[in-house]
Amino acid sequence: MTATLAAQRVSDVIAMIYDCAIDPGGWTKALQALHEVLGFANAALGLNALPSGDLLLNVSSGVPDEWLALMPKYGPDMLEQWGGIERIMRYPIEEPQVHSWIRDSRTWRQNRYYAEWGGPQGLDDGMAFMVARDATTLGSIGMGRHRSMGLVTQDDVDNALLFIPHVQRSVAISRLMDIRAMTATTLEAVLDRVTAAIVLVDADLRIVHANRAAEALFAAGNPIQSAGGRLQVRTGPAMAALAEAVAQAQRNESAMAERAFGIPIRKEHAVASVLHVLPLHYGEARTGLAPRAVAAVFVAPATPSHPLNPHGTFAALFGLTGGEVAILEHVLAGRSNAETAGLLGVRESTVKTHLQHIFAKTGTHRQSELVALAASLTLPVAP
Repeated sequence: MTATLAAQRVSDVIAMIYDCAIDPGGWTKALQALHEVLGFANAALGLNALPSGDLLLNVSSGVPDEWLALMPKYGPDMLEQWGGIERIMRYPIEEPQVHSWIRDSRTWRQNRYYAEWGGPQGLDDGMAFMVARDATTLGSIGMGRHRSMGLVTQDDVDNALLFIPHVQRSVAISRLMDIRAMTATTLEAVLDRVTAAIVLVDADLRIVHANRAAEALFAAGNPIQSAGGRLQVRTGPAMAALAEAVAQAQRNESAMAERAFGIPIRKEHAVASVLHVLPLHYGEARTGLAPRAVAAVFVAPATPSHPLNPHGTFAALFGLTGGEVAILEHVLAGRSNAETAGLLGVRESTVKTHLQHIFAKTGTHRQSELVALAASLTLPVAP
């Protein structure tokens, strides 16, 4: 497959993915579009509730019915193929895993799942990534690569990274929605039957509609507020992140990536709530919800989680480069400029230059201010 995907095709697939946030019935179509654009023969999405293990979602595309019926018998073998459950739980949630990269082919070809299921279908490689991994939900997408397409390459991984944050955001938002409410006849009835607080806003954060749960939060004045008909939050960094996320949702939802995936709202010294932004300006299922709204803002209670990137919202909000992010991570770890330079193999003057750029982009003047600002936009991480 080609190293670069057509921008319009990427946008079309991402639109399908976000439509699934409010219409899970669209996942079959979205999965088909996803595995086809990435050059895989099939894809399967599984989502389970924790700690019960109850199946919330089980959708596949490209798997013949006769083979699909056999999949449950190979559950333990599938886990073993990917290194076992403990190793799977340690994989970075923001990175796809490639089967041929983590297992020696001489080993995995002896696995019963490959010998009896994957091999006979011509599936010689695969890619998988987590779509949810927190206190309430565990889910992943796996895709099989036919031998005619060759083994998975770095280009394939780079292309998958264009979609993974959007899939994860869509799944996070859909978990906040009680999809049974979608049988209601009007938008207001739909939103009022959802227990999560939802606010529909235009590009300037003017409130188009707020459901009952959101109105209750407005009345309490925390964690969100209605001021002059506009949605606001108390903390400056979170307000800036929200405004940027909504503006990005209107301009180009495909470019949102990690931007504002889970905007933390702090209360005193703890994260009290998290905001998720669903673009509404594109897609078949979303544009008809409220013509004046460009985004739906969901308010969820904060829970210890495994975020996409502990500093992803912060870095994306302020447009930090890869080099600046590397410096930032060491600063936030409490290391000196000299220590950072030694660990990164650069001159101390280079570290200072990057820091000056970070200060300029974030409006801070010293490292203590930078640490405080980053802390206000970083989600808690489960041990």
